[in-house]
Amino acid sequence: MDDSSLLSEFTLFLKEKKQEGIKVIAYLAHDNIPEELIDAAGFFPLRLIFGGNDELMDASHDFLPPSTCAFAQSCIGLFSVKPNDYKFLEMVDYIIVSNHCVSDICVSEIISKYFNIPRLNFYVSYTINENSLKYFKLELQDFRNQLEVIIDRKISDDDIHNSILKFNNFKKKLLEINELEMLGSEKLKLIHKSMLFGPDFLHDLENLIQKFKHTPQSVSNTSKDVFLTGCSIFINDNFIDLIEEGGGNIVFFDTWIGNHYYSQIIESNLIDIETDPLDVLVLKFKNNIYGDHSVPNFLEQKVSFIQKYSENYTKNKGRKLGVINHIIKFCDHISLMSSFLKDTLQEKGIQVLNLERDYSRANRGQLSTRIEAYLEMMK
Repeated sequence: MDDSSLLSEFTLFLKEKKQEGIKVIAYLAHDNIPEELIDAAGFFPLRLIFGGNDELMDASHDFLPPSTCAFAQSCIGLFSVKPNDYKFLEMVDYIIVSNHCVSDICVSEIISKYFNIPRLNFYVSYTINENSLKYFKLELQDFRNQLEVIIDRKISDDDIHNSILKFNNFKKKLLEINELEMLGSEKLKLIHKSMLFGPDFLHDLENLIQKFKHTPQSVSNTSKDVFLTGCSIFINDNFIDLIEEGGGNIVFFDTWIGNHYYSQIIESNLIDIETDPLDVLVLKFKNNIYGDHSVPNFLEQKVSFIQKYSENYTKNKGRKLGVINHIIKFCDHISLMSSFLKDTLQEKGIQVLNLERDYSRANRGQLSTRIEAYLEMMK
């Protein structure tokens, strides 16, 4: 999937933001980063959702060994090489160092240190209980303080409330993408652009969703329906092309760049102007039970979600649903869980393909063969 035009459009968009005096805060694509606080402080939150290639992975090896997560390698490579399509990375003013995983910490620290980008810190508990919720609120308060030092003023509760409402409404609209009848690659383009531009894209997103609802795209009736879980398919990654060329169509993206993000909606009645807005963000963290950040019963909840979705899909559509668990090489969060996920789902009659890969072009043929064999097996 060629995303050059998207990246070119985004470069112009970010230049306009910079001309307006808006600074850019970048962070790795994982969930739980409080983009609402970033927005309320007057910054633009830039989620790093870019795939890699051999060149980018190789460029990272001066900083990290090849046995590091391929996505993490690519992030370093992007800041090191800065290919033409990614020149906008020169406009990043700050980067958040967070602890979604070991690679997340290492990569963010390396980008900050070696490419001279000031760091902001935001750490998240690896479990959800009463104490971790208190800790999360302390981290929110500290992050708010860090932002206030930069802008040399207080961030008002009203501004935070307004940003929470803005992102909440944006996610509600994004959630409608799940129900669109269209090719997975076209659906992914919508998701990518939305995640990159954020709520600035809301008006266009509303129009596009209405268009696709009124004129659904035809999908080959011989395509096999696929539920994608595990690692995201990032911008400029051709993985979805391999699935569609092999005869599959992704109907649901159960990933960071997908349902994990836009399902984190807060009920409107809970966003009370009298409530401490940080408590609303704590509630969002508490309700985030499907992300791969380690929480009690995470795998059981994930299996239950996939099983219910699969059963409902077959009942409503009359078609069987396959599951591809996409594993970026050396992504410990996903790979360590893969055997349990596959075995448990297959015991329930759901066929699963655990597919581990990096961004090397040399693996394309082997991946295509495995995908085609799996899709052929789906009856």
